[in-house]
Amino acid sequence: MIAFEHLEVRYGPVVALRDLTLALEDGVIGLLGPNGSGKSTLLKTLLGLLSPAQGGGTVLGVPLGSPRAAELRARIGYMPEYDALIEDASAFEQVAFWGELSGLPAEQSRDRAHEVLHFVGLDESRYRKASGYSTGMRQRVKLAQALVHSPELVFLDEPTNGLDPDGRRRMLDLVLKVRAELGTGVILASHLLEDVERCADQLVILDQGQVKAAGSMEGLRRMLARRFELRFLDPLAAEQEAALAELGTVLEGRNGLYDLEFAAAEPAAAFRWAQAHGTVLVQLTPRHDRLDEVLIRALHGTPDDLRGTGLRPTPPDPRAVGGTASSGFPAPGGN
Repeated sequence: MIAFEHLEVRYGPVVALRDLTLALEDGVIGLLGPNGSGKSTLLKTLLGLLSPAQGGGTVLGVPLGSPRAAELRARIGYMPEYDALIEDASAFEQVAFWGELSGLPAEQSRDRAHEVLHFVGLDESRYRKASGYSTGMRQRVKLAQALVHSPELVFLDEPTNGLDPDGRRRMLDLVLKVRAELGTGVILASHLLEDVERCADQLVILDQGQVKAAGSMEGLRRMLARRFELRFLDPLAAEQEAALAELGTVLEGRNGLYDLEFAAAEPAAAFRWAQAHGTVLVQLTPRHDRLDEVLIRALHGTPDDLRGTGLRPTPPDPRAVGGTASSGFPAPGGN
């Protein structure tokens, strides 16, 4: 769906994106990172609004910066973080206008405006002026304009920005609905882990213009569910510690406790392992690592800190001053 290689984007002397190499499969991709991490810059580059200083990439098979990039206007929708609604115009008038800007004939654009405003739950308010809309309604107008021309892919930049908990839930329900009912690919950029966790099937963690880690949400959850803490009655001998590899990957050992990510075997196999190796397992406790802990390790730790999370860490590129990041992205459902 999207691929870029050694992509670098600058604002004058400031490097906003540094040596990004990534391939994104179809689905709902969560682009996660703190404010200022480069999420909006990446979206604007993929939209053709910013030109790469180095490297390149493709969006739906169209090279970035090529004369064909104008074709993407009819194939991509964009919901910006901040709105610029025309306050004296209704949602219907604005969405129909944006449909024409995206290449639809005027009559078809009006028909589609009715359809998408119904889709986002604004059919009864479509003729009201935008100046009277709540924040949640304004966000839904932006989503409608991103969908009016039936795009293959939509970029949603902080779609829950400014919303209360109920408004966030409704917006995220709509994001899931876009994928499930329309079959549209979604890039969801957010600094809120809960939003990405709710909607995404793939995850990219971005910080300071670099990809820190990437992987599938399914693989991440599956691996976190296999992490356990093991306590034995007596300290393990060196050969017993080495034999723990038969159960899976030892993530950490401290004071007779071992954090272990089980391989294919069920965790109960640890008791049979202990019996076979002449020791007694007295405690087997799920670790229950949370995704926010994984995010913190990705943003502030080393590549080794991501071991056992299912995410592919992106080590610094020694060719770049100050370090860069690149990542290969697994297919959906991969580890």
